[in-house]
Amino acid sequence: RPIELFAAQMYINDAKKIIRSMKDLTVIGVTGSYGKTSVKFMLEKLLSAKYNVLVTPESFNTTMGVVKTVRNMLKPYHEIFVCEMGAKNVGEIKEICDIVKPLHGVITSIGPQHLESFKSIDNIIKTKFELCDSLPKENGVIFVNHDNEYCRNKKVDKIAVSFGVSDGSTYQATNVRYSSKGTSFTVLHDGKAVDFTTRLLGEHNISDLVCAIAVADFLGVPEEAMVSAVAEIRPVKHRMEIINKGNGVTVIDDAFNSNPVGSRCAVETLGMMQDSLRIVITPGMIELGEMESELNRKFGHYIAENCDYAVLVGPARTRPIFDGLKDKGFPDEKIFVAKNLSEAVAFADSKTVESARSVVLFENDLPDLYNE
Repeated sequence: RPIELFAAQMYINDAKKIIRSMKDLTVIGVTGSYGKTSVKFMLEKLLSAKYNVLVTPESFNTTMGVVKTVRNMLKPYHEIFVCEMGAKNVGEIKEICDIVKPLHGVITSIGPQHLESFKSIDNIIKTKFELCDSLPKENGVIFVNHDNEYCRNKKVDKIAVSFGVSDGSTYQATNVRYSSKGTSFTVLHDGKAVDFTTRLLGEHNISDLVCAIAVADFLGVPEEAMVSAVAEIRPVKHRMEIINKGNGVTVIDDAFNSNPVGSRCAVETLGMMQDSLRIVITPGMIELGEMESELNRKFGHYIAENCDYAVLVGPARTRPIFDGLKDKGFPDEKIFVAKNLSEAVAFADSKTVESARSVVLFENDLPDLYNE
């Protein structure tokens, strides 16, 4: 263990040296309970219209993942480094910031994620805002999600720019319209309105896009380039990814690491597709600590208000969702409790053949060991 720690510190020191040597490099930190990976890739697309951009690949958002990215991928020609910062414990965001020294930061959202390790929402807030605390006071800018109450209510001593779909946002998305092909919306900022279209679905994706638009606009990316880039963005795999299966069946794959905010947005998006049979397949959410049962029950409420069929994977673990469905009077014949994913898919398939148009939402994808 001491040898491993010594080697790790050598790599960290090397990464610090590389960062310090690039005097003109702008580092943008991205953190949040949800949405940080999506925002990272959106920023890469928009900022690349003007700059040479490096982003941390895949889910390289731990201290050593960031160090590996800097040592192996950061080159002298890069002008912007978008650094995703993940954490499961207090102090981990600060640790990454001490290495890469971000000039600007993004906090995508805050919510009850990883409560088993964080223990409280206050610890999550403190940890995410370690990014804000690390920015330089004179010219550092923190971009925060105005739709999120924890971000909105947090007082900061840095220049703050807000984004979202709610009134009062510095950059606000309005006139949001969904279809099975994607979304159109208008961004209002400083008295100006700009129209965008995207293949992405879900209010949380629109909020993330407005975040990326805000950062890109602040850094001088031309309006036309932003409009074009937003239209070209594809869903991150397993995050509200639209798949046309033919025969009138559309799949929305939102199977990656479901959370309370994303799951609600996903089923509410499904609910807007009233010209189709709407089916959700889910095993529920995990890693929510003592709030897990309550949040899954609320998830059942949202499903009942937006879906035609609820397919629950795993009788024991989905009991809170079932109870939430019954709270809202969702009919028994519209609920199917499957033993595993294959059984769930078979039931959904049997229903889609009965309708000319169907949309099937896969919300989270847990291994079978969770679904007993």
